[in-house]
Amino acid sequence: MTIHLPASLTTGAGSTPAGRAWLDRLPSLVDRAVHRWGLQLGAPFGLGTAAWTAPGARADGTPVVLKITFPHDEARYEATALRMWHGLAAVELLDHDADDWALLLRRAHPGTPMLNESSPAPVRLRAGLDVLANLHTARIDAPVPDQVEVSAAWARVAAERAARWSHLYPETHHPMQHGLELLQAFGTRGAMPGPRVLLHGDLNPGNVLLDAPQGGTGHWLAIDPKPMVGDPAYDLWPLLTQLDQPFRYADPADEIAARVRLAEKTLGIPGQRICEWALARSVESVLWQWDTWRDPRRQARTREELEHVRLWAALATRWPRRP
Repeated sequence: MTIHLPASLTTGAGSTPAGRAWLDRLPSLVDRAVHRWGLQLGAPFGLGTAAWTAPGARADGTPVVLKITFPHDEARYEATALRMWHGLAAVELLDHDADDWALLLRRAHPGTPMLNESSPAPVRLRAGLDVLANLHTARIDAPVPDQVEVSAAWARVAAERAARWSHLYPETHHPMQHGLELLQAFGTRGAMPGPRVLLHGDLNPGNVLLDAPQGGTGHWLAIDPKPMVGDPAYDLWPLLTQLDQPFRYADPADEIAARVRLAEKTLGIPGQRICEWALARSVESVLWQWDTWRDPRRQARTREELEHVRLWAALATRWPRRP
């Protein structure tokens, strides 16, 4: 079977030896899925760096998306989470094949990502927070990774990277160190007590799609989870910072603080905890980028995100504690 490979996939997963070997197997994986589920497929979506996805239909006309994922740990529990979210604000899992890392999903129409929807950022933020509030109510009845254990592993790696790249952030040492200490605390059992919920793990606005069938009431659905069980405040950072460009506002601190207050009010999560997670994840992200792309010009561009680290550190330090 011949299939089209989007450039995002060949330059993403396909840039590694394991990924290239998987791409060689991909046509047979797609062929097996087509026969297993009786699918008629359209051209693949041109997005995604670690999965091949294409719209299609089953023999009975059910609109679907076939997703075949490059095997990696973050995607291992996607089907498990989608099953636990059945009936909630997530795309519906119709079937899956664990051996082939293949998911059959009910297609969202029109499927517009929240990132590209034209509503003002505050409107989309409220909608995204409603999605999170809904997802966090799921009953956890199957094993998924533990956020504390995952954070502990990240903290160890981040500390090594911080030592390696400390010369890139001499003026931001204290905020970076604060973030590293928070990441270590979030990875220490009992150090940061709080509720535990089924986390999406990557609820950026590109992973929330509009589902509004003709004549129906529109609603938003989450896709592409990297699920864990843990602190609900973990899930906020990408939604708060990626709907638009809040760090380019005239007063970024005021804009970010307003978004945190809305999240605090909507979800009942302490604003300080939201800011602490945002700081820890911002620090981990900067260090990951420096370690992954070691070209000095790319590293210089990443240094611009140190301003984000400073802002989150200031908010985390000054945010009023709940009584």
